[in-house]
Amino acid sequence: MRIDLTRPWHRTLFLGAVILCSGVLTFFSGKAYLAAHWNRSPNPELWQKAVRLEPGNAEYWGRLGLARQWDLSPDGMYEAVRYLRRATELNPRSADLWMELADAYQTSGDPVHAQEAYEKAQENFPVSAEVAWRYGSFLLYEGKLPDGYAEIRRAMSIDGSLTQRAIAECWQSNPNVDAILDKVLPPKSEYYVGAIDFFLSQHLADPALAVWNRQRDLGLPIKLTDAIPLVDALIEQDRVVEAQQTWHQALDAAHWPQNSGNTGPLVFNGRFEHEIMNGGFDWREVAASGAQFAFDDRIAHAGSRSLQVQFDGTENVDFQNLFQYVPVEPGTHYHFSAYVRTEAISTDRGICFEIVDPRHTSQVQIVTPDVVGTNPWTLVHTDLVTGPQTHLLRITLRRIPSWKFDNKLSGTVWVDDVSLAPVQLPVKENSG
Repeated sequence: MRIDLTRPWHRTLFLGAVILCSGVLTFFSGKAYLAAHWNRSPNPELWQKAVRLEPGNAEYWGRLGLARQWDLSPDGMYEAVRYLRRATELNPRSADLWMELADAYQTSGDPVHAQEAYEKAQENFPVSAEVAWRYGSFLLYEGKLPDGYAEIRRAMSIDGSLTQRAIAECWQSNPNVDAILDKVLPPKSEYYVGAIDFFLSQHLADPALAVWNRQRDLGLPIKLTDAIPLVDALIEQDRVVEAQQTWHQALDAAHWPQNSGNTGPLVFNGRFEHEIMNGGFDWREVAASGAQFAFDDRIAHAGSRSLQVQFDGTENVDFQNLFQYVPVEPGTHYHFSAYVRTEAISTDRGICFEIVDPRHTSQVQIVTPDVVGTNPWTLVHTDLVTGPQTHLLRITLRRIPSWKFDNKLSGTVWVDDVSLAPVQLPVKENSG
């Protein structure tokens, strides 16, 4: 429809209509602005004003309800439930509001309505990890373990970063590793690794070992790096047999290179042909001031490379930063050997090997002679007998600090062909 503005009264009427519309728009815009301003205020009294000014805004009711939850008095919780229930009436599609209402119901001692609110939240957002997580935590708290496990498992499946928190929650509710394995963990390696990490963080080696065994039984992929923390924990607890068994299981599952040739059956990676894993029964490198590790594929006694350590002459180094734990049998004769090459190793204290029983140092404690100066490949070897309680040895590339005035160590050492093997002693024949 066209409006004829050539007549004065038409123009006056049109202008009045424009002014009226502008006034109405300004009024409602100002009202909305003022309500939003009050809602952002830190003053709860202004939040009440925002609700009265804009009673159809679910966000304002929700904030008011959350604020009242901090007041744990019966009146405060009653108002929190009332405000949050009003918020869900205005916006029934908000999973967040339903979860806050559920939390208010739970705090006020009404688990039936709390569960109904959680179910509403899940209806509105069925793929939310947070909804499943909070609902599952509520069910566990209420003692409804099977349903709680199902929700926690759903949350983990959506968001794998929840794994350790989920295991902690379930373990606190019911410290039963079989229930966690059967009902909670999805059948993927990352969840099992996360569960092992949680149990090890709590110094619970037995549940961690149970998770490891289930992971193997299911045929899930295993990385050697994922097994090392468990092996280290078992070594730390002096459970050498279980540590060794887990180590070999991990090597087999990861198709990792294992000992071959004449490097001996006990020292792992004695020729340094593969990368050092820094744990388990492989070598461990610990960063040292004044020393630097490297592989040298130009110089080797056997195989394709050796391990090189360079000392920069700035420290009187107490070097014990390359070592390996080796499982052994008690009361057994062993022969240790290694090849060392040196170039300009300074001071009176050079490079040697230290072999000890880390649990019972009085039973085995051997230090080989120092190698100093410049030498071609030199055989370093010794015989030893393990003590009656010895199940583990620590073999360390060592440099003991010098007491001389000129004591800062410089030069380069190469190490290769490290071996420890049992010695078969000749059987004495009976005379007569």
